[in-house]
Amino acid sequence: MSKQVAAGWVGTGKAAADQRMELAYWRTRVFRNSYVRAGKLHRVRGWSAKIQYHGVRRTLSLGAVDQDVAAAKAASLFAKIQQHGWPALGQREGSIRPSVVAAPDEADPRESLDYWRLRLVERKYPATSDAKPELSCRIEHDGTGCYFPLGTLNEAQAAERALRIFNCVIGEGWETAVARHRCELTMALFWFGSPLCCTYTTIHTRPGGARRLANRDEVAPTLVNVFVVEPDATVAATLRELTSQAPGFDCRGAFADIGSLRELGQADEPGLLLVNRGLPGFSGEELDVCFKQRFRGCPVVPFLTFEDSEQLFNSTAGSRYGYYLHRTPPGHVLHLLEEKSAAKRKLRLDTATISRRVRQYFKKQVDYLVGEPGEDTLPHLTPREHQVMTHLCRGALDKEIAEWLSISSWTVHNHLKNIYEKLGVQNRTEAV
Repeated sequence: MSKQVAAGWVGTGKAAADQRMELAYWRTRVFRNSYVRAGKLHRVRGWSAKIQYHGVRRTLSLGAVDQDVAAAKAASLFAKIQQHGWPALGQREGSIRPSVVAAPDEADPRESLDYWRLRLVERKYPATSDAKPELSCRIEHDGTGCYFPLGTLNEAQAAERALRIFNCVIGEGWETAVARHRCELTMALFWFGSPLCCTYTTIHTRPGGARRLANRDEVAPTLVNVFVVEPDATVAATLRELTSQAPGFDCRGAFADIGSLRELGQADEPGLLLVNRGLPGFSGEELDVCFKQRFRGCPVVPFLTFEDSEQLFNSTAGSRYGYYLHRTPPGHVLHLLEEKSAAKRKLRLDTATISRRVRQYFKKQVDYLVGEPGEDTLPHLTPREHQVMTHLCRGALDKEIAEWLSISSWTVHNHLKNIYEKLGVQNRTEAV
């Protein structure tokens, strides 16, 4: 696929950055969202702010009903982002999460079941091929957002579970919430850097660790031993389970940091290493000393987790020779290698084998598009309609979409009307 890089960002110079450190700047830029229900306009009491930095623009809930307090919090958040980057707010790159979050105001509308019922969505991509349909909800607080599968299609039950998860985030922090509840993430493996070749799939983390894996000692000689480096225990457990389910592979262990790779010995026979590339030491000497110099024949494949595929697409910038991104079937993290590894004898992986397999895999995808054009089952949507649909899939209301896209609610309504007509549907649920 191809992507366009947004250009013409305004106000990103030093003078603008200095201005955004001032309370007066944010006091005129914080706003309160509103929504329409039963024909009446409801305005939420909490304030929000749009923060833009290094080409990324996000709307953050500030959890305050006083405008001056909200402006001060917006200035504080921007200062933190300017000093440490977006990961300081708990973005998934490097699996960094804030362990303590600010408490919301007592009148926070997010304490209402109706608030969450209006934001329930049925996500398009399941985590496994046999997964049952269920509602999900995106929960955002203190600059961090995450999709939580709710395990039911009953709206009342789903709203109750969403509120319970939100209260866990507020009371005990993100770290506890994601360890206790399933989270939906997009996991991407980066096979080449230039051109960027990436496969990605949707995963659901498993609270309490991975399921017990079958004893595979008898067939271990025919399997490629996989090791994972990932600091998030729930993500590591999920990745370990998924890689062990891939034909020809067996995940033998997971490490929380690169330094722990020193524990591996020649008897472990690592055949493939998956490393979170957001970890300290990934691009320096530590990975070379701890692993590459000791196991020169073992391929190292970096990966990252994202809130959703849209965040993945927005992060893929800087490749001179283009981008190749392909979604793999649910549950098939190593889909690119599975075909070759399904044989009875053990697959010997090395850098050359990986490179050849990547070229064959993406060439097959391109050849399919050229040789089997088929009919486009979806009518063409304009770029703006695609943006509206992206926010619609996240469970956003018309007013919230209008705020994020800097357009009026009436314009959003007209876009939705055109989208429904093109897709041949009657409402937002059918469109999603």
